[in-house]
Amino acid sequence: MTLGPWLLWVPLLALINLLVFIAIRGRWGRIVPVLGGAAIIGVLIGDEVGERVGLELLRIGDMNIVAASLAAQVLMVAVTLLAALGPIRIEE
Repeated sequence: MTLGPWLLWVPLLALINLLVFIAIRGRWGRIVPVLGGAAIIGVLIGDEVGERVGLELLRIGDMNIVAASLAAQVLMVAVTLLAALGPIRIEE
């Protein structure tokens, strides 16, 4: 029984995208685990969309790197924006 290369590429690409996003954002916080989940989901969705659209810009094996990275970054931006809409704690 062999495991697919996606077991290596999906977490690795999600981690790279997460670290790039956090480096650009400039701060760690309690939202990082949620951003990690969004990065994994974004990589999976982006790879599938890139496969169906036929985006052949940069591929490693069966993984559409550009489409997966773009979707991961967009999903992490969406999570950050949704978190900013949450309740604000006002301390007196």
